[in-house]
Amino acid sequence: MMNVNKISNLFSSATERTTKKDMDKEAFLKLLITQLKNQDPLEPMKDRDFIAQMSQLSSLEQIMNMSKSVQTFVDTAAQLYRTQAVSMIGKTVVVKTNTITVQNGIPETKVFKVDRPSNIVVRIYDQNGKLVKEQKIGQVDAGMQLLAWDGKDENGVKVSDGKYVFKIIRLKEDGTSEEIPSVESGVVNGVQFEGTKINLVVNSKIYEISEISEIYA
Repeated sequence: MMNVNKISNLFSSATERTTKKDMDKEAFLKLLITQLKNQDPLEPMKDRDFIAQMSQLSSLEQIMNMSKSVQTFVDTAAQLYRTQAVSMIGKTVVVKTNTITVQNGIPETKVFKVDRPSNIVVRIYDQNGKLVKEQKIGQVDAGMQLLAWDGKDENGVKVSDGKYVFKIIRLKEDGTSEEIPSVESGVVNGVQFEGTKINLVVNSKIYEISEISEIYA
């Protein structure tokens, strides 16, 4: 009669056994050795089959090593980007921006640059993408220009405090148009990390590092 403890151990061993979803090189090699041990002596594995499986093992090992190398490179690059971002603290940067904040009924003053005399129109939208105001600035000279919005909508009513999105449009003579980015400068006084995302704190505002167009010592 079988001992109860032995039966228990059998079930315990079966329960503790785990199955790997991905085959690593050690499992592949064990499988190959097992296959060699249990092959039919009358029909042994042919050389070409053995070579093919060894080739698969070699390819698997190379892929695994390459994967580890790529991950190491990604981790190193991420750390390098973080170090570079921290080194920007205290430096003056120029940031591309398309948002304007209205506080106590007064909008921010924005700056944009045109490389030649241009006919400019500014369109301001709320957070839902609805057009709030189209401001025809008209012809301006080449160089830095100020965007001074009075904080009123198309009906002359003061808008609520909050953030708005604006687009600076250059009207061309052929009837087409193009958007001109607005920029602002400030000193980087902080860096924030959100996973792989890097943000810079400039003038108490948070910008993605990709929005930085110029850096000055």
